[in-house]
Amino acid sequence: MRRRILCVAALAALLVASAHSDTFHDRPDPEATGGIRGKTSGAKLQEALAIEQLAKKCYQGHVNADSYTFNNLPPGKYDLILKFEEDVIEGMRLDIWGETEEISIKERMAIKKLIDVTDDFYHDKHIIRAGGTAKKQKLIVEQIRTETIFHPDGSVAAGQMLRRIDYIVLKKTREIWQIELCRNVYRKMRPEAGPGSVIRWHYNSTLGGIRVADDTAAVEEVTLEKKRRK
Repeated sequence: MRRRILCVAALAALLVASAHSDTFHDRPDPEATGGIRGKTSGAKLQEALAIEQLAKKCYQGHVNADSYTFNNLPPGKYDLILKFEEDVIEGMRLDIWGETEEISIKERMAIKKLIDVTDDFYHDKHIIRAGGTAKKQKLIVEQIRTETIFHPDGSVAAGQMLRRIDYIVLKKTREIWQIELCRNVYRKMRPEAGPGSVIRWHYNSTLGGIRVADDTAAVEEVTLEKKRRK
């Protein structure tokens, strides 16, 4: 318990100190020849991310209109997250070595409580998807701060909000869920109001488990089917 509290406190301090930093993505390997390319349709693509779960790495792709590319990726299996103005399409694999099982409502509530208290810098938190086993769970979590945000020079960022997306792995130790990994994959400040202040999430298995070796892997085109908000 003490170890978890110390890790959480250190993580919270780091998040506050680096809230406006854009250096949390890993750098491609200049000696690697693998890559990923793909296209989207239905809306303007803003950002493309590739996560290699085993290596705990996250790479930012190059976006050009409706296409995206990742170059110099080390060999591995990658899951993609594609960010549009009002939507996110993701293909994160949330199984544990191919295994999945349902957990009880009690366990789900315990996980939600842990996420809610982990970092009080962000006050609005959503578990987008979760999966795994009774001993280990993988989560995609969106965290938002709309309270006072400061620019690096100390001035107030009026009318701004901060959105953060995390890939989190939890493990069950006796009766307690603990954070094994918290990998920030997206963090950006934007206007608090207007299009994109709330985003819709979509899962597409095409974007998961993309095997990269020495060549560039081509991903099937993904179409964003937008639905009218209620």
